[in-house]
Amino acid sequence: MGELIERYGTSGTVAIGGREFPVLDIPMMSDETWHRLSVENAVHNFTTQNGREPESVDEALVWQRSLVAEVLGKLGTARPGTVA
Repeated sequence: MGELIERYGTSGTVAIGGREFPVLDIPMMSDETWHRLSVENAVHNFTTQNGREPESVDEALVWQRSLVAEVLGKLGTARPGTVA
């Protein structure tokens, strides 16, 4: 824990079961940044795997979601309705 505190610092403490624990000050990614990066990643993956750019961002997203659902299904970890 000391290494994590040294690396990130703390933003406070929280009491659980009568004990105090540090709250690490780990930078968070905004939803907007996550969405932008996921779209860029889907387009990149589609282009790499299919040898062409997608006709639209939606084509890349549908393709990637299908790929993820297929992989999760093979691993037996897919839950109905979680990957569209």
